[in-house]
Amino acid sequence: MPILILFCVVSIFAQGLVPEWVDESWRLSHYPKSEWYIGFATDKVMKGQPDSKAYQAVEKNAQSKLSESIVVKVQGSSAVQISSKQTQKGETINTNYDQNIRTASNAVLAKVETRSYFDKKSGYIYGFAAVKKKDLADFYRSGMNLLFSFAEKEFALAEQQVEQGRKKVALDKIQAIEDSLKIVSYWGSLLHTVESDNSYIKREQDFWKRAGDMRMRLQNGTSVYLDISGDSGLETLSAEMQEKGCNCSIAETKEDADYSVTIKNKLGDCSEAGNGLVFCYANATVAVNSLKFNKPVSVKIPEAKGGSPNNNRDKAAAETFKKLTNSLAEKINQTINQ
Repeated sequence: MPILILFCVVSIFAQGLVPEWVDESWRLSHYPKSEWYIGFATDKVMKGQPDSKAYQAVEKNAQSKLSESIVVKVQGSSAVQISSKQTQKGETINTNYDQNIRTASNAVLAKVETRSYFDKKSGYIYGFAAVKKKDLADFYRSGMNLLFSFAEKEFALAEQQVEQGRKKVALDKIQAIEDSLKIVSYWGSLLHTVESDNSYIKREQDFWKRAGDMRMRLQNGTSVYLDISGDSGLETLSAEMQEKGCNCSIAETKEDADYSVTIKNKLGDCSEAGNGLVFCYANATVAVNSLKFNKPVSVKIPEAKGGSPNNNRDKAAAETFKKLTNSLAEKINQTINQ
């Protein structure tokens, strides 16, 4: 689930030879702790003019200091493209950030203002980073709401997969929901740190309960894959099994099933019995296999007999397979329940 994070950088050019933000008292007065998180870093340039990598390094260090102030380690995997403007005073201000977030849980900072400055006289390079607490809180809330929306859609898709007998796919959806909720918990801890906001907790708890209930329902439920071949597709067998008390769903693939049932049916002789009556016979060979233990069990099915007046062999055959279906449903249910 991709999340797009837009970094907005506010740039303020320094006044005078040395930028004002280098002075600690100026930083504290213009970026009060009640409204901002800030980070400040310095490094000694051993020789000559620092290159762009040196500026980037000191700014990154300042951002790390900033994140330490909210007790969160920056783990974002990002590719930062920097459009730099170097002034005559040696100050570089970054104006373009493009951060590629690999996972939402790695995103820590947003709308961060960063600056760097090199003092030729002292040979020191300075880095500064700042972010408004309100901007961070809004960013975390927005990200959490996106994750909640994602989870809601995955619940709907999981229910569809359950109805279609695709148990494995449904469980994958539940796993995706739980993974997104772990990120919600992480972002929620950031939100609480920044703004003491716990309003999301009840909603998160409700999602966790729904995910747990659905996972338990899927894991405790029985899923059956029917592999039918022969003279009839036995189209009503799954409905007949459930009507006769099989607490199970019919899987579309063997991979989604707890049991596979292999059925080979055959229509036997159809003969006239006089007075326009015709009777047909059908039989089936059945094997029920618990896929967990891989132990197929043969199921003995009595031969089915069905008849029809007016010498109608098609109706007689249909009646025969209807009775065979009824018998199959009972025997398969008994085997699975055992």
